[in-house]
Amino acid sequence: MTRRHLERATERGVVGMRSEPLDLGPEARIGGVRDGRLYWTRGRTVGVWTRSEGGVSLGTLPTPGDGRLDAAFRLRHGRFAKVALRPVVGSWTTTNLWPLRDGTLLATVGRRVFRSGDSGRSWAPVHRLPDSSGPMGTLPTSVCLHGGDVYLAEYTLGDDPARILRSDDDGRTWEIRVETTEVRHFHGVFHDPYRDALWATAGDTDDESAVGRLVDGEFVRVGSGSQRWRAVGLAFTPTAVLWGMDCSYAADVELLRLRRDGPAEPETVGRTDASAYYAATLTVDGDLWVAVATAAEIGDDSTAPAGRRNRSGDAARVLVASSSSSYETWYELAAFRRRRPVGERVPGVPTASAYVFLAADERLGLFVNPFNARSDGGSVMRVPPEAVSRVADEAPAVDASAPDR
Repeated sequence: MTRRHLERATERGVVGMRSEPLDLGPEARIGGVRDGRLYWTRGRTVGVWTRSEGGVSLGTLPTPGDGRLDAAFRLRHGRFAKVALRPVVGSWTTTNLWPLRDGTLLATVGRRVFRSGDSGRSWAPVHRLPDSSGPMGTLPTSVCLHGGDVYLAEYTLGDDPARILRSDDDGRTWEIRVETTEVRHFHGVFHDPYRDALWATAGDTDDESAVGRLVDGEFVRVGSGSQRWRAVGLAFTPTAVLWGMDCSYAADVELLRLRRDGPAEPETVGRTDASAYYAATLTVDGDLWVAVATAAEIGDDSTAPAGRRNRSGDAARVLVASSSSSYETWYELAAFRRRRPVGERVPGVPTASAYVFLAADERLGLFVNPFNARSDGGSVMRVPPEAVSRVADEAPAVDASAPDR
C-alpha cells in the first residue's frame, strides 16, 4: 500500500462509502451479528444494536468477586483506568463477546470467561483462562459453533500447552478437545460452512505457524513451516480458504488463497503493509466479498528471528475483494491512522496498537470498528451491502506488487 493511498483516505476512514456511524459511545467494541442484531461491548457494558431501536445496553459483565482479585480486576478492566491512561498509552480493550444462539452469549474479560443465558442481562463465570493468556484473554476469533457444540481456543503467551476447549451444553461446562506443545498458541477456531469442517490457526515461529483442521481431537495441519501459514482469521468461500499473514516483521505481507481442490501451497492474491488479523465475508448480488483487516502494531515480535524488526505501517486498514475477480483484485475500503499517545515518546512506556474489528450480515452489510485510531477510535460504522458492491468504483485498488515502506 502506498503513502498516496493512505492520503486519499478520508478523516472518517471509509473511502467514498456511504457509511452509517452507529451511536454506541466511545471505545465501543463489536462482538458478532446474529438474527439481525449486532452485539457490542463498551468496557464491561454489553449491548445490542438493531436498525429499528439503535444501540441499547443489556447488562454489565461482573467481576469475579473473590476479594483482592476482585479489586484488581475492576482496576484493570474498568473504564476509569482506561480513560485515565488513554492519553499516555492509547486505547486498549480486554473484552470479547460472542452471540451463540437462543439468547446465549459468551464473553471474556481478561482471563475470565462468562456466560449469559438471558441475552446479556445476567452473567455467570464458567471458565478461567491460563495465567499466561494475553490481556484480552483470547482473540475475537477464538469462539465458534460447530456440530451443535461450542469451541474456544485459548491464547497463551507462556509455556502452557496450546488448547482448544469444547462445550456440549452451550458454554456452561468445558472439556479439553485439543492440547499440544507443538504450537505456541491457537489464534482462532472456525466453522467451515461449505464442508462442515472445523478449522484452526496457530503460531508463531515458522515451525509453529499452521493452518489446519480439527479431526478426532487432533489438530491436523493443512500446511505449516513458514510465516505464510501464520494466520489469525480465515475467510471461507466455496472454492478456497483465504487469509492474510500475521507477521509484523515480514518484508512482504501477503494475502493468500488456498484452493480447496488445488495445490497444497497457498497462492498470493494481494499484498499489504502490516499484519492481517480479522476477516469477514458478505454476499451481495450473487458475489461473495471477503474483507480483511490489518493492524498498525507497536513493539517487536518476541518470536521474530534475530535482527528482524517490526515493519508495520502507520495505519490499520480494511481491504476487500470479490469472487468476480477470484479474489485477485483488492480494494482499500478504509484506512485509519494509529493514535500516537504521549507515552510513545518516553522509553519503556508501553503503548497500544491500532486494530479494526469486523462483523458482517447479508442484510445489514459490513460493520467496521477501528480501535485506537487517531480518528474514529472505538467507533462503529455500518457499510450497507450496496455500498460494498460499489467499492470498485469508489476506492483505490491495491497494487499486488510489494508495497512501499
